[in-house]
Amino acid sequence: MAEAGRGISRSVTDQQGFQLRGLCGDAELYGHQGVHDGLMDFCVRWSDGLDILTDDADKIGDTLTRAANAYRGIDDASARTLRTDPGQQAVEGG
Repeated sequence: MAEAGRGISRSVTDQQGFQLRGLCGDAELYGHQGVHDGLMDFCVRWSDGLDILTDDADKIGDTLTRAANAYRGIDDASARTLRTDPGQQAVEGG
């Protein structure tokens, strides 16, 4: 769970610096303003959608990391209360 949270956070960080809007270039590259405008519109919409997904993924990654930390804390606290193995007598026949 912790690794999943870290992986999502890394992906979010990578995506935050990437903008599809810059992929289109100048209209002269397409030979037609309408083609350029259509691609630009697509890239803007796609980038906006990625921003929404990235925000959601960031929240999911944070939640997974906090849950993993909580589980780890509970596990550590429980381990400290068990000074001996409660199943040891059953295994040793006592």
